[in-house]
Amino acid sequence: MDFKDHNKKQNSDLRGEHSLTDPELPLPSAEVPRAPGQAWIEERTRIAVGRNITVSGRLVFQEPVRIEGCFRGEVSSVDLVVIASGALVEGNVRAPRLLILGELRGNVSGAARLVLGPSARVHGRIETRHLTVCEGAFLNGDIRMPQDAVAASA
Repeated sequence: MDFKDHNKKQNSDLRGEHSLTDPELPLPSAEVPRAPGQAWIEERTRIAVGRNITVSGRLVFQEPVRIEGCFRGEVSSVDLVVIASGALVEGNVRAPRLLILGELRGNVSGAARLVLGPSARVHGRIETRHLTVCEGAFLNGDIRMPQDAVAASA
């Protein structure tokens, strides 16, 4: 490389111009970061309450479930519970993983991880170790995070 080429390269570097074939620069990643809870949305779940259905009572599951309609009562699962967009749950929810995209009017307990999606509306008490609130979510209530979760993240 002669002096003229070297000066040209230096000036382009100062202006932020780089060749796409420059081996020193990493190529931009084509992978788009996933939204919180996106993997849970895609996870296979059993529909417990379908759209346009209203159910009341107590639901207990041993597998991941999705609520798409209106439910009044208590929901309990040993796995994931998804409250879908447009769904309404009036009552208490107990699950280690909970994704709320719709509305919950009640309390959450026993959650290791809770994600409030962008259209979530929650009115009630929440007890969880890890909480993710997406932009646009609404939360009116109390949040309690067990002390062991705070100490572990410090």
